[in-house]
Amino acid sequence: MTTYLTPGELIGSLPDTCVDTLHVIALPPHTHTRLTSRGRLTTPTGAAFTVTQVRGMTTREIAGHVQAVIPAEGDTDLVVIVITEEHARGWLPLRAAIAALEADLRPAGHTILGRYWAPHTRPGAPWRDYRRPTHLGTVIAPRADLDYAAPLHIRGDAPTPTWGLPFAQPGETLPARVNRFTRRVVPLMVRRGAEANRLVAHATTQAGRGEFVDNIAAFALTTALADNTAYGPLFQPPADRDPQRVEQLWMALHRGSTDPGAHARLATLIAASALRRGDRHLTARALVHAHGAPGAATIGLLFQQHASADVVEHGLDLVASQVTATRW
Repeated sequence: MTTYLTPGELIGSLPDTCVDTLHVIALPPHTHTRLTSRGRLTTPTGAAFTVTQVRGMTTREIAGHVQAVIPAEGDTDLVVIVITEEHARGWLPLRAAIAALEADLRPAGHTILGRYWAPHTRPGAPWRDYRRPTHLGTVIAPRADLDYAAPLHIRGDAPTPTWGLPFAQPGETLPARVNRFTRRVVPLMVRRGAEANRLVAHATTQAGRGEFVDNIAAFALTTALADNTAYGPLFQPPADRDPQRVEQLWMALHRGSTDPGAHARLATLIAASALRRGDRHLTARALVHAHGAPGAATIGLLFQQHASADVVEHGLDLVASQVTATRW
């Protein structure tokens, strides 16, 4: 029999820790022999990472730790819960890290059904849903009879989650909510060259740490990418950046922007990064939106020719230097 939990009950079942933690909890869709042979489980199965660990690990490393602790005999639904006091200016921490983790786990058949934030796990704490940040709930003590080895389901969650998926309609819409005054002033403040490069470097650093920029910074970043000296080098991403987290930033900006030129450039950056990683499915989806952007034609040719990794690397390096040298 399936047990239905509220997010507040699930959060309340986690251990209370004195450090900021990201939990990835497995919700078995059916009874797993490996778990039930140990008797009733009173706490959920999953992996836990301190926030500082998340910011220092690649998405693939996090996904590897998660897959090592969740049942291996079938697809597993997951819930991500961030426990940290860090919640300011209306945004929730580690959004890019969670979205990139979802993208990395999906090919193995694992789906993140829920993403929640709370300042602590004790009853009475508020919690928020990453997909609906205005939805506020309360952490409650879990029922004493709960068995976390039995089939579980989060009550009220959508059967087909879409947050974080590339080019989906729901999700982050960062620049769209910027008011008209900001839309007029910000482009005048973003200068060509050094200032545009600084904005891009700062935003990609934040994405690598698992954070998205706020609305105004996102609009400024989209404006900065119109400068080829800021846009071109992104075909050669720094080796210390987790590419999937940065791709999630471009996807969020793509969904939120209303400028066709910005759409095409952002889709081109996603296609370049996905092609470099060998993700042909995402490359194809991104190229559909990339028509007319500098570098998109070359990426399309490399994709159609099934170019080897060395040829792709050389081609993207060449595109980066050509675009960077081209005037605005």
